[in-house]
Amino acid sequence: MKKLVLFFGLICMINLTFAQETVTIHQNGHDFQVSAVRSVTDYPAENIQYWVGTGSNSIVAVFKWCQNATMGIAYGFRWDGSATIYDMLTGIAAADSRFTVTFSGTMINTYSYQDGTYNEYLDTPGYLMYTLNGNYSSGYSDPLVNNGYFEMEEWGDCYPFPSTTPIVPATDPNASTPEEATIDFADILFWVGEGTNEAVLAVNWADTALAWGYRWNGDATVSDMMAHIAAADPRFSYTGSGYLDDIHYIDTATGMTTPLGITPGNWWGSSNNGFMDMGLAQYLNNGDLEKWADPAAGVLVDSTYDATYGYWWYTYVYPMTITPVTVPDTTNPGPGPGPDPDHGPFCGGVGTEGCNAIAANDNQIVAWATNVVVTRGPQNISNPNSPLASHGTDADAVGPATMNNSMEVVSLGDGGSALITFERPIRNGEGPDFAVFENDNIGNFLELAFVEVSSDGEHFVRFPATSLTPTETQTGSFALTDPTFINNLAGKFRIGYGTPFDLAELADSANIDLDNIVYVRVIDVVGCINPQYATYDAFGHIVNDPWPTDFASSGFDLAGVGVIHQKPLGIDNHEMPQVFAYPNPCTGTLYIINENAERIELYNLNGQLLEMVNNGDTHVNLNMQAYPAGLYLLKVGNGVQKILKK
Repeated sequence: MKKLVLFFGLICMINLTFAQETVTIHQNGHDFQVSAVRSVTDYPAENIQYWVGTGSNSIVAVFKWCQNATMGIAYGFRWDGSATIYDMLTGIAAADSRFTVTFSGTMINTYSYQDGTYNEYLDTPGYLMYTLNGNYSSGYSDPLVNNGYFEMEEWGDCYPFPSTTPIVPATDPNASTPEEATIDFADILFWVGEGTNEAVLAVNWADTALAWGYRWNGDATVSDMMAHIAAADPRFSYTGSGYLDDIHYIDTATGMTTPLGITPGNWWGSSNNGFMDMGLAQYLNNGDLEKWADPAAGVLVDSTYDATYGYWWYTYVYPMTITPVTVPDTTNPGPGPGPDPDHGPFCGGVGTEGCNAIAANDNQIVAWATNVVVTRGPQNISNPNSPLASHGTDADAVGPATMNNSMEVVSLGDGGSALITFERPIRNGEGPDFAVFENDNIGNFLELAFVEVSSDGEHFVRFPATSLTPTETQTGSFALTDPTFINNLAGKFRIGYGTPFDLAELADSANIDLDNIVYVRVIDVVGCINPQYATYDAFGHIVNDPWPTDFASSGFDLAGVGVIHQKPLGIDNHEMPQVFAYPNPCTGTLYIINENAERIELYNLNGQLLEMVNNGDTHVNLNMQAYPAGLYLLKVGNGVQKILKK
């Protein structure tokens, strides 16, 4: 056990006057007066867990500190014959290295208690007040009283301590450290996934420990494992993005009515083969035991103070027996008016059988977006005063998406959009032609978006999207979605894996050249199930995804767009335009990307020059709000295009 012993100097005397009967106390080199008797609430001797000394006489000793006016530490002390406060304090300090005390002359100077959970020491330091059965003592030579109550506390801003102050019994420092519980892989009853690698997930709640098995090929993270278990086992779920807020388990078939979850005020800790790990981002190896635990289920065995960051680091042992879960019974109907399907008809998340996700490092991808123009939506569309989403910049979605950097994205907000262009057009090839990447780092925290394409910047065609996620209940801000209910919506897969789109699906669409796709447009799905704000898939279903996401990174987070089939140079002289303006039609700002930095001129249909920009910028924004609705001519260099203002 590591401990930190702190010593402090003395402070100046303060003068205290009481109208009632007083006594003179001499402590820390000064005389002052206090009430002769103060009311105390005795701590019951039967609650003491650690007794120091032996004998027929006993006393309860409680220690409090001004820096933490909400807690006290309680010991029991036993003796035969006669004993003093000094005997008790030195006896406790000798028996328990967590407790220290120093003396000055005939007075107590300092005292502290350090065990990693409670790290108490003199804060000011201030005067030390100690009582026997409510009577103030003038020195440590006062004799103890059998069946008595001793209390010592720091005199400071928090004095007197409330009578309701909780008191924590000190534990036996010499108790043997229990062994960390483990489980044999051969005992696992429910395996999720397919592959030659195997790992076990064990979760320790305060009074229950359960385990699942996970199989995979290639690379996999803890996020993958937990997402696959959640998709396969309806009893298991978790909340949070990036960091876990809670892990839940409820098996109604066994009579459970309340789900298991974190003890209030605690946090989830994770370890890989007994060592603290990277949490959801931790990569798995064959044979790993990944354990997530509520500290209420553990035994604190060590603590280390990090002076650089000012934190205590705690080491827990979790001796609770780990029970393998059984295969879930999915034959019973769900909670709706009829049986609810456990899974939808589409492919599942990364690593599941038939998954069509495209990895960012897949050699199928031959090019990436070269320009992105984002039109931000609000953080919360239902709030008229909501700020716009603000995380990231347009440039964060240009170039290759990363496999693991969840912050290198641009957030669209509710209903926001991004217009994406490329060095050369996308063409219709065999299989998927491009993939859109998002930053979900859990595996099924799905923030979704529609995807549209255009060959002229005016006519856009949307991929027919499907969302079969039930809409009886709103998917919460950090809730999870089963990807098997989702098709042709970007954001279906976790970070590093893009949702593929096949232009052949649009073969019957008008006003589009599938071999010359110049623009891709990504539009955030407003996942609200309220029809006032809802968005709908191609079949009239409300799309239910995490909402509201009332923060800077609201809505779909665009990480990149990778091209699989690119139009070769020199065929029919089709190359990407050097200028494009978006949105068209527009209502407010007109965004112009002018790769050759040529002069920009805006005319009305009467030939009147309204604006001219000749500053050499490749990205120019024109404010169209001041102009009436109608057609305008945008001239960039020698090219002219029509702009419709609504």
